[in-house]
Amino acid sequence: MIIVSRERYIPVIVNMIVLFKDEHYFYIHRDVYDQAVVLADRYRELEPLAALVGGKDINRETAAWFYEAAPRPLHILAPYLSLIDGAIAKDMELACGVLHVVTSMIHVRQFIEKPEEIRRSVSFSLSIKEEYEMAWERFAASSIPYDRRGNYMGMQQVSAAAPELPERTASAMDTVALFPHAASQLSGPGDKGAYTLAAAKEAERSATRNLLR
Repeated sequence: MIIVSRERYIPVIVNMIVLFKDEHYFYIHRDVYDQAVVLADRYRELEPLAALVGGKDINRETAAWFYEAAPRPLHILAPYLSLIDGAIAKDMELACGVLHVVTSMIHVRQFIEKPEEIRRSVSFSLSIKEEYEMAWERFAASSIPYDRRGNYMGMQQVSAAAPELPERTASAMDTVALFPHAASQLSGPGDKGAYTLAAAKEAERSATRNLLR
């Protein structure tokens, strides 16, 4: 998962790494981030990795731009933009959207270890735009906007400090379900007989203890 936004969020999804560069926040799943770290360590220049990835020349210029514009280690994924069968503009959202889909379909670190005939057969269509937009919308809906984190923390504190609710008063319906014979003795609000509410509650506790033995 790779998501870019000018808005800052606190991700709810676990294992998300957050990077920042040039007014953009990059949200990257730990698995993709780890793959990028390994590739960036192995390939200190764009061209050696680009030669292994292959792809189409139409996006070479965009890949070179992304290599310089994206934060490290995300920048090393630039050659994978060449796997798209169609021109990609030099737009950070579009480039990251493309890489979001590519990294969800292939293991980028292991891809370059595949035989050349397999690597040459892999390509993606630009029609993937709708796919990454939907994924990004779900991410934004499930995350906490950074400027509203105080409200969320306040709600959490109120919830934690909330007093314990009083014990629920036993109702006639509860009593009938557990003690049908005793419930038949209830005649109304004015009944002062032996079957009082206190006796019913004690009988309920006793029945619960017996069930748990």
